Amino acid sequence: MMGFPLGVASALCWAGLDVVRKALAGKASPTALAVFLLVGQLPFLGAWAAFDQTWITDVRYWPPAVASMAMNALANVLFMRSVQLSPLSRTVPFLSLTPVFSALAAIPLLGEVPGPMHWAGISLVVVGALVLNSDLSDKWWRSVTHEKGAPFMIAVAVLWALSTALDKRALPHASPASHAFLLSGGGAVFLVAWVLLTRKQGELGQVFQAPKGLLAGLIGFAVAALALQMVALQWLWVAVLETLKRAFGVLGSVLLGRLFFEEPITGRKVAAALLMVAGTSLLALA
Repeated sequence: MMGFPLGVASALCWAGLDVVRKALAGKASPTALAVFLLVGQLPFLGAWAAFDQTWITDVRYWPPAVASMAMNALANVLFMRSVQLSPLSRTVPFLSLTPVFSALAAIPLLGEVPGPMHWAGISLVVVGALVLNSDLSDKWWRSVTHEKGAPFMIAVAVLWALSTALDKRALPHASPASHAFLLSGGGAVFLVAWVLLTRKQGELGQVFQAPKGLLAGLIGFAVAALALQMVALQWLWVAVLETLKRAFGVLGSVLLGRLFFEEPITGRKVAAALLMVAGTSLLALA
């Protein structure tokens, strides 16, 4: 049962990171924010890895690890780009599909075949997220083709699902600390190379014009979320972890919206919350 509370803690930190990323969208280019996010984590994750003193134990670590690095780097850019192009209400709901993509990806990559209770829990969380974030009308479904940011967010959901499965495939050959450090470092290398190739170095300075408190929150939540996730993956199935992240991400948005933006708690929000609580409870019992 150790993995479940760690997964919940990681999910709460990812929820905080989502809020900060939304607040920072538009204050700098997507690539510049993604570079800052990845590079800013390195001192903290590097200190963890140095304290842990366990590194790579097998060359089989590298193929899934490098693939995950590239996918995470790309997903960070696409997330920022999506929320710049389209309203959050028309793009973020697509992230609700991440647990489904994760469950499907983990079958061939890890041999994790969800049982009936797993699928029931995943389904309840996905439906709850859709109920909360969308009116489920034709207008929402039409956003796949009518919203410029929608394809980017769908790609983010797929990339996050695949990268988490690849992380778990890599972890038997490295410690959580070393993998978290290398994951961020490798992603930063990919993005910095892209910035240099496209000659967009000037965009990097935009980041430091953003509120310093938000930038500190961005790094703090990211470090905690990633570290907890790497440890939790040693016990949790990928699909379970991704479902927890979606559930607490959506529930967190409701609570934070009420606390900081005085958004009303509607009947739809209550219904969605109940569905997601039921879904996570099933996963805890599965």
